[in-house]
Amino acid sequence: MNQQTSSTGTEKKGEWKLFIFLTIFLFPILATISVFGYGFVIWMSHILFGLPTH
Repeated sequence: MNQQTSSTGTEKKGEWKLFIFLTIFLFPILATISVFGYGFVIWMSHILFGLPTH
């Protein structure tokens, strides 16, 4: 019952591909969507409830 826990070259290559995908594509896309979503919520709240007053 010997199991090797060391990473092979293919596993490390897959980890690098995942890291590159996350840092270059997924996180910037999610950040952009969240900023646009927040702006949309604020815009719709101004349409529905009017501008904030003093």
